[in-house]
Amino acid sequence: MSRCVATGLDNREYEKVLHDAAAWDYERKVSEWSVEHKYFISARWGRNFRGLFLDYGCGTGLVSRYIANIGREIIGVDISKNMCKIAKKLWRIQVVIGDCLNLPFKDKAFDVICISGVLHHFPHQLERAFSEIGRCASKAVCIIESSATPPRTFLRPILFLNKLYGWILSRLYTYTHIREKYTCSIFEKPLDPHRLVKLCKKEGLQISEIRFFNHIPRIAFLPESFRKHLVNSMLSFDRGTDVEIIATRYTFKQK
Repeated sequence: MSRCVATGLDNREYEKVLHDAAAWDYERKVSEWSVEHKYFISARWGRNFRGLFLDYGCGTGLVSRYIANIGREIIGVDISKNMCKIAKKLWRIQVVIGDCLNLPFKDKAFDVICISGVLHHFPHQLERAFSEIGRCASKAVCIIESSATPPRTFLRPILFLNKLYGWILSRLYTYTHIREKYTCSIFEKPLDPHRLVKLCKKEGLQISEIRFFNHIPRIAFLPESFRKHLVNSMLSFDRGTDVEIIATRYTFKQK
């Protein structure tokens, strides 16, 4: 099992400590991804599927809030106690404190499992993760994950400026406490979308859709409606900063 040399913690315990410490800061930052999640999760996942949903690695409820808002039943699971508390308090959803690599649920307990920005936290344990996902999903698995493919050329200056802006802010005194408490986990790693596809198929899932999109940073002068238009207009089948994968059981057809 991987361990953090600096702390002596194994990777799952390290992730737990890291995200417990950063829970409220994380919740304040999730609006950065609001456009993509409204488009993909509310408009597509929530409306195309029925039944009981699982928000896999729910954090503070980024996925759950959108699924619940359109009347679907959803349960969240996360290793971080503090993240779960926030999700339950803010969005009044049912949450379970548990390890995504050892889900505390019965086989085929959920119709749909939603996974957004979670899998890169355990790149060396993906087979274990998908084994649990496949065990608990009866109909479909919906994934959004950062992609190890280059973004569109014209977007690169925007993404660079956004990173530079974040780097400058992280060094201002008002952000020091956030930077000290929360950085990217040393175990995180961008994932190859083709590997995710193979792991889905290994668990008896067929790929219903795979689409790449480009994350548009939340910049003050860009209205949300314009960002949504950009996301929609730049959907691609070959590359982008992020990837959406929808995989279904052979016995189930997407509506």
